[in-house]
Amino acid sequence: MVTIQQLATLAGTTTRTLRHYDAIGLLVPSRDANGYRRYSKQDMERLQLILFYRSLDFPLETIHTLLKTDTDRAHILKTQVNALRKKAAYFATLAETAEATLASLEGGVQMEEESLFKGLSFDELKAHETRYETEVTSRWGDSDAYTTSQKRAHGRTKEDWEALSQQQVDLVKPLVDLFTAGVPVEDPRVQVVVEANHAFIHDHFYDCSLDMFSGLGQMYVADSRFTAFYDKYAPGLGVYYNDAIQHYCITKS
Repeated sequence: MVTIQQLATLAGTTTRTLRHYDAIGLLVPSRDANGYRRYSKQDMERLQLILFYRSLDFPLETIHTLLKTDTDRAHILKTQVNALRKKAAYFATLAETAEATLASLEGGVQMEEESLFKGLSFDELKAHETRYETEVTSRWGDSDAYTTSQKRAHGRTKEDWEALSQQQVDLVKPLVDLFTAGVPVEDPRVQVVVEANHAFIHDHFYDCSLDMFSGLGQMYVADSRFTAFYDKYAPGLGVYYNDAIQHYCITKS
């Protein structure tokens, strides 16, 4: 049996995360006579599976269901080995993007602030939509979020789309300032910005639960295209934003 701090250290996670898993019934340890959490080997094995699923951006609700329906740990691990190897390709691409960004910075290539914080035009937005239409439909076409997003998109004018694009960029500005100033992600100023971004997605695109927002944040570091979008403002911003989102989702749940 190990303590919550010992398990957090062993698993490379935080005690806050473990307390959250306990609160939602995902990983419930036993308690000693003093009421302190004690984790068994079985708890550790369950946490390993949880972290595997989280690394694949599965929402906590989905993980809860999966662990209830599939109790064959060997089968789960075999599945995760294949999935994790595929995801490793994303991180390899991410490293290449980071290296390219660094080379650009060392070469003195800078974007003017006016261009850096300018939203995409309607023509640029439509070009992006066309480029990724097949992928988006195949990955999320059957989801409620995709259906809601499509319904809300219907009827928007060119001006509406360009205004939304500029709003999204404007929401990045304070995040860049806080990141470059070295403000911790737990700071209330950072969390206010994260909350504003969460509300923007929820109000204009789809009903974004905390689990979905957490998964979106993880995508910002798992998919090099998302990382590149944020890192063009400041190298490392994508990771910083994801860390801030994860803190936000845990504290708000």
